Amino acid sequence: MSRTLIAVLILAACAGCSSAAVAPEEELAQESRTLVRYTGSELQALVSFRWADAHLGDEWLALVVWLSGGRTATTAIERDAVQVRGPDGTRYPLLSQQAFREAYPEILASLRSVDLSYPPGRGFAGERRSCGRWFLAGPWEGFAYDTIDVSPFQFCSGLLMFLVPGGVQPGPWVLEIDLAESKVRIPFVLGEGDR
Repeated sequence: MSRTLIAVLILAACAGCSSAAVAPEEELAQESRTLVRYTGSELQALVSFRWADAHLGDEWLALVVWLSGGRTATTAIERDAVQVRGPDGTRYPLLSQQAFREAYPEILASLRSVDLSYPPGRGFAGERRSCGRWFLAGPWEGFAYDTIDVSPFQFCSGLLMFLVPGGVQPGPWVLEIDLAESKVRIPFVLGEGDR
């Protein structure tokens, strides 16, 4: 074999080994200490972890998330496809609507301090309309959906809640969303401001 062919084969083998890295068509940007933007072919996301960062040790992890379609067609996001992975590798699923409603009286005071407003100047490119669907709904907020559909012209936003028995620990976390053709991984670090 020629040296060029061998070099190409080695590079191809090495590229296959680095599957944990962000794919070339994906982009991650830390917009502020507690705000991360993800852009991929199926999904765009803006994730605020400000509340979670200020409530280390709580059993509830709350993220405020804005989701929009990626660069292509409409994207369906299933409730069961959303979870977070903690610093020790444990995965915590998104609360079911029933569990959210049952826990609502317990977490209501905390939820009042969550900023759900659309971050000014940090929107998605182009004019997008908001959708009225989300995974979790309070007792008087209407229906919760198990699937939300977003397109490049629409965004959905709301709170994602996860129960973390033993309390939310500082360190690297990852919001994971498994889609039809890709696996979205959005890393964020809690407690970094204290170091």
